[in-house]
Amino acid sequence: MKPKALVEHIRANQNNNKTLKSLFASQFLGKLSEQELAGMKKSIEKEIANRQQAVVDEKIAFLQSLGYKVEK
Repeated sequence: MKPKALVEHIRANQNNNKTLKSLFASQFLGKLSEQELAGMKKSIEKEIANRQQAVVDEKIAFLQSLGYKVEK
């Protein structure tokens, strides 16, 4: 299965609040080991952190383009 197809399948099985539907979660996640789930969680957390940093970097670049000095 290609990543795009997997994403579409997961999106089709999400609730309005973007959590997985109960039946899908139990069937899909139940087939994964605890180590696999922990690995997925780690990868997801890393992706979230990267996206958050990208937003911060974008805002810093914007402020610097306006002539502000930005320090961390």
